[in-house]
Amino acid sequence: MSPKHIFAIIVVLIIGYTALDSAFIVDERERVVVVELGEIVGQNYEPGLHFKIPFIQTVHSFDRRVMTFTEEIERVLTSENKNLAVDFYVKWRINDTVDYYLSTQGQEQRTRDLLTEIVENDLLAEFSKRTIRQAVGDDRNEIVAAVQVQANQDAKELGVEIEDVRIMRLDLPEEVSESVYERMRSERQEVIRTLRAQGDAAAQEIRSDAERERTIILADAYSQGQVIRGEGDARAAELYANAYQANPTFYSFYRSLQLYRDALGSDDLMLLRPDGQLFRYFNPSASNAASSP
Repeated sequence: MSPKHIFAIIVVLIIGYTALDSAFIVDERERVVVVELGEIVGQNYEPGLHFKIPFIQTVHSFDRRVMTFTEEIERVLTSENKNLAVDFYVKWRINDTVDYYLSTQGQEQRTRDLLTEIVENDLLAEFSKRTIRQAVGDDRNEIVAAVQVQANQDAKELGVEIEDVRIMRLDLPEEVSESVYERMRSERQEVIRTLRAQGDAAAQEIRSDAERERTIILADAYSQGQVIRGEGDARAAELYANAYQANPTFYSFYRSLQLYRDALGSDDLMLLRPDGQLFRYFNPSASNAASSP
């Protein structure tokens, strides 16, 4: 191969490499900055093909998606000076490409280290304000909410935004955890006893009211029954009197039959004098004799 051919090949390679180095592609999942001699000269490129000055300008790309990491704090002190071990995770994403590059040089691991330090400090501050019972109880949501707000303020200079902070696990020393849970069980039992006593008192009051209403209703019903019974007896007496006046003989006969029916049972035996008043309808001659002068 002649020197001319070798030179031509070298020129083609240089031109090809220069052409390749002058173009770059931005993916929709990336953030890109272009740096020239240590100074940022381009940022926030749209997805697609772009060009730069070859060999002088360099392209740095970063993931623009939400990223997650988990960490553990082995020793957290509460307001009671009790130890806790805390596992947590952080979701974050790049918010400002320039600040991110200047503060971390685009190194994800460095960013994670800085965010871990920020979140750990904020968690330590929040746990130090609370007791163990509050930390393992309903205050946990308040803790992570306060940490997220404070951590976002601290992370602004890094050019990142913290999307979420969550506590995955809280570990207590064995002797402490047992005493805490026993106290919580005792408090819950006390609440149960209080509610049960209130329920019993309410039930007793309801039963007393119901019994009082029952007594009043029965008394009213008895009073109304006596009035109705009295009116019925008066009406019956009036009917008897009217019937007696209309036909005294038939009424006397009817009353005698009622007396026989009420006085005699199926196995009863009654002895009557032949000339007695009660026997007059069985012995007409005795009745006539009794009625003659």
